[in-house]
Amino acid sequence: MVYYTEKRQVMDWQIWAAVLPVIAGIVGVWVNLNSTVARLKSRVMQLEISQDEFKQIAKELLISIHKIEIMLAKMEKE
Repeated sequence: MVYYTEKRQVMDWQIWAAVLPVIAGIVGVWVNLNSTVARLKSRVMQLEISQDEFKQIAKELLISIHKIEIMLAKMEKE
């Protein structure tokens, strides 16, 4: 009976020795994925802000070009 208990304790230790690295690996992958997703979300937000700024600048540029076209048209009439 003592042999059975000792064998069980050794098996329990071996099971934990095999399972703990797997659990640690899963947690590590989860943490890494979460940090990567957070970094990508931040980058997407920055790109969206940059895109909005670019759209605003392009709109202002287009308005200025139209004003120049109108001024040229007036100059040609005279």
